[in-house]
Amino acid sequence: MADFVTLFASGGTSYLMPAALLLLVLGGAALAWPALTGGEARADMKRRLKVESGPANTPAAAARRNPDAVRARAARTAQDFYAKSDPENVARLRMKLIRAGYLDPGAVGMFFLIRFVSLGACAAAAFIVVIIFGGDSSAMSRWMFVGLLGSAGYFLPGLALSRLVSGRMREYRNGFPDFMDLMIVCSDAGMSMEASIERVSRELQLTYPALAQNLQLVSIELRAGRSLDDSLKSLADRLSLEEVRSFATLLQQSRELGTSLSGALRVFSDEMRHKRMSMAEEKAHALPAKMSVPVTVCILPVVMMVAIIPVIVKMTGAE
Repeated sequence: MADFVTLFASGGTSYLMPAALLLLVLGGAALAWPALTGGEARADMKRRLKVESGPANTPAAAARRNPDAVRARAARTAQDFYAKSDPENVARLRMKLIRAGYLDPGAVGMFFLIRFVSLGACAAAAFIVVIIFGGDSSAMSRWMFVGLLGSAGYFLPGLALSRLVSGRMREYRNGFPDFMDLMIVCSDAGMSMEASIERVSRELQLTYPALAQNLQLVSIELRAGRSLDDSLKSLADRLSLEEVRSFATLLQQSRELGTSLSGALRVFSDEMRHKRMSMAEEKAHALPAKMSVPVTVCILPVVMMVAIIPVIVKMTGAE
């Protein structure tokens, strides 16, 4: 403690404003914590003093004492606040979380809570770094460093969520042609569309677990009484793939026109495989252009040095 006080004394007035801001944040968190936990400390004190006659042992009181219930309440509070301030952004975030695999309705509030915690943690880490290593820098540069690192912490959960959504969409796009092939097999075997989707979802559980989970949701919706078209449209919204929307349109047209379902599925599967092969060829053809930058930056200077240095040595030796 004495070393900490000596560090502040040696820094003069340059550390007063950051220290005051940190104390203000900690004090606000200490004041907001009892309201957030719903009087958990007071309820626990009353229980120990045996002042309460019995509600302390009820399930509601046990839920208040549970840390998971506290986090859920904090996430629900954050979700309600953002839903009132910007409902369109909350709706888009909800759909993005569903595409990432987070189907819980409280995932939006938990995301906002994680973003707030990340912001505070990065700002606190930047403040500590400034106190320890930023003795010679100006106050403006220190505040800019804290602000930049705090902003990075605020946007970091969004970037991680975007990466997760991209990985999921890659899995959906790679696994959907296999799904179509298995649907053709089930259709040729005489199975109905509902039974085929349920069977294929079990078969894809090991290779494409995310796609299998969404297909199982389709099976649950069908068993609950939802129509096949509505279930497939909901699947297309969750997966965010044009192939799924085309598949739903194909089934609807095949039912209305009375055409062969297995033939239509076979043609659609061939088109999807051709599209996937075209995307792979496109990436392969783009690889030389992408490799030209590291080759030019890293390899070309070395080759030039190997070619020029012997000439320079000979010229200097001749002189």
